[in-house]
Amino acid sequence: MDLNFKNLPVGDLPYDDIQLCKRMMLRLYENLPFLPELPLIDANDNIFNRTFNGIDCIKIKDGKILLPDAENDKFVLTLMKLDKIYNCETLSDFDDFVNDAPYMQIYEAMLEKFKPKYTVLHLFGPFTFANSVFNRNAGLLLTDRNYRKFIIQLITIKALWYIYKIKSISPETKPIIMFNENLLYKFGTLKRTNESITNDSISSLFAKIFSKLKKAGAVIGVQSFEKCNWQLVLDANYVNIISFGAYNNPNNLNIIADSVNNFLARGGIINWGIVPVSNENIIKSLNIDYLFSKFQTTLEDLASEGVSADLLYKNSTVSIDGNLSKIPILFAEKALILAHQLGNKIPASSASRD
Repeated sequence: MDLNFKNLPVGDLPYDDIQLCKRMMLRLYENLPFLPELPLIDANDNIFNRTFNGIDCIKIKDGKILLPDAENDKFVLTLMKLDKIYNCETLSDFDDFVNDAPYMQIYEAMLEKFKPKYTVLHLFGPFTFANSVFNRNAGLLLTDRNYRKFIIQLITIKALWYIYKIKSISPETKPIIMFNENLLYKFGTLKRTNESITNDSISSLFAKIFSKLKKAGAVIGVQSFEKCNWQLVLDANYVNIISFGAYNNPNNLNIIADSVNNFLARGGIINWGIVPVSNENIIKSLNIDYLFSKFQTTLEDLASEGVSADLLYKNSTVSIDGNLSKIPILFAEKALILAHQLGNKIPASSASRD
């Protein structure tokens, strides 16, 4: 993957004024437009609604995701509807899944004006979705034929809507679809309690979704800022970007160094979520020299496990490590600017790192 950026946009933003958001986006992401979530402008503008709006059988009750029985009429009808759309190839086939996010018009205008090489958007990942449904066991959702098909087709169709929308505006732009999998850390527990949940079953779940989206022209990323088993993702073989919490879990990749090296050698990208944003006090204490030193130390630790240092520097991007909607704008913007500055400081190779 030939990068033209070093700072990957991540998460929701704290703006209640669309023009202030636009100003910051143009400052930091003119060459890499993304569709931020703006829950302070619209409470429904979140990654959940972006992924699941238009799906009648999914209900939210008291903030919990609920799904009916697989034999329920509404579920069966929804599955039939998804099955019909799954193999369609035009934007008009996806009319039920239109996204009317508050930033959508500005985002589309940026695509039209700049015709960027890449653009970024985030969706709920399939494993995290299965582990977020309150009234169904995650093992059942991942192993039952109908539920698994539902997850695969739903996630794929929502991503295809975005891909076709972006391509209709700027045909040469490559959509980077980042699948947020912050519950991937639950795999070990789930595997121990259900022998049907295996490494292969999860990797194949990813592969079924990612392979179809890549054929449609997408670049595939998986993001988890919690400590988790990244081998599951790398085994899917269709992933271009992995994005992990490098501030709190800097050694998360060291245990699978050989797989990471192979991933980088075939053009894979590692995004290091190394700018912490858990609260305003930690952001207040940050400076670019500290972050750059921590970034270099983290890369060098992975290189000491046998990963090519040249590939690490060449194929790395950086980002904040979470959402900003609950952070005061002053500190949120500081974090965004620091991530931008850090990206600009990444050396092109290990030889030029000093």
